[in-house]
Amino acid sequence: MAKVVTLYSKVMDFLFKVIRGVLAVALVIMVAVTSMEVVRRYIFGLSYVWAEELVKFLLVAVTFLGGAAAYRAGGMAYLDLFTSRLGEKAQKILAIINNIIIMCICLYLTFQSFAYTFSPMVSRMKSTGLKLNMSVVYITIPIGFMLIMIFALEQILKSIFDKNDLNKEAETK
Repeated sequence: MAKVVTLYSKVMDFLFKVIRGVLAVALVIMVAVTSMEVVRRYIFGLSYVWAEELVKFLLVAVTFLGGAAAYRAGGMAYLDLFTSRLGEKAQKILAIINNIIIMCICLYLTFQSFAYTFSPMVSRMKSTGLKLNMSVVYITIPIGFMLIMIFALEQILKSIFDKNDLNKEAETK
């Protein structure tokens, strides 16, 4: 089991790096386009129709992909005033329960956001400036929730098979 958890964790490490790369590119594009639009609008009195739309769409992507990355990195707000006073076993149990609840909520939100993203109302719409199908724009929402689910599964596996247990199991083989 140690090898499976270790392999899963390595895949999640790779996925996390890919997400961080996508986020970095998206943020650079957002800053560049916004800066360009500020200069064009206030100096030349001109503006691209697609620029504001692109920045909005990238903001949606950064929000949901960034939320998944923040969850994986442990950067989400967490009140540990209570849990830090618990024993190690109780903390593990609470972490497992917490991650199961997060997985259930994200599963529900994934289904709801997929249903909305591919609903006839959204799939027939095209963006004004970029002429993109709005389903393409909104697909990052369910992807973000799915990523949080698979990162939560990783946290559960790490809680169940912590590094000490994994090292002991690896040594016996």
